Amino acid sequence: MEVEEIYKHQEVKMQAPAFKDKKRGISAKNQDAHDPDYENITLAFRNQDHAKGGHSRPTSQVPAQGRPPSDSTQVPRWLYRAILSLYILLALAFVLCIILSAFIMMKNAEMSKQLLGFKTELWNVSNSMQACEERQSEVWKSVQGNITMVRSKVEKLEMQLADIRKVDMKVQKILELLQTKPQSPPQ
Repeated sequence: MEVEEIYKHQEVKMQAPAFKDKKRGISAKNQDAHDPDYENITLAFRNQDHAKGGHSRPTSQVPAQGRPPSDSTQVPRWLYRAILSLYILLALAFVLCIILSAFIMMKNAEMSKQLLGFKTELWNVSNSMQACEERQSEVWKSVQGNITMVRSKVEKLEMQLADIRKVDMKVQKILELLQTKPQSPPQ
């Protein structure tokens, strides 16, 4: 951490004299040689003309206009064909997607019609089931009414049977009394 701070501090010190040089001009070069904050930095160039401050003239090795690339850097023909075939394949895939989308939309329309048909059939079945339930409830009510009527008749028959037994017992007593009495000759 300390090394970085020292390096940054030195960098700031080195920039300050260079900035002052620009303000002072050429006479500052001689004075900065004795300045302890000044550091002489020279850059090495490939061509000596750059070091002297002169500009190098263009050489014949570098042409002004770009020449066509040589065979070693030229793109092979098979690459163009491969890219073209990929574009064609992409176009075919796109057309296939469009066709499949149209097919799906047609099937969706057919299925919608079928679902509407099923819905009406279900509605009809539901209505018929409701009508059957209503008829069944009416029949059940009539059956329950018949059952209560039969129960009341059975109760009446039981009461009549009890009355008949009473009459039968009375008739039995009368017959026993008649048998125990001496028989008188008929006159």
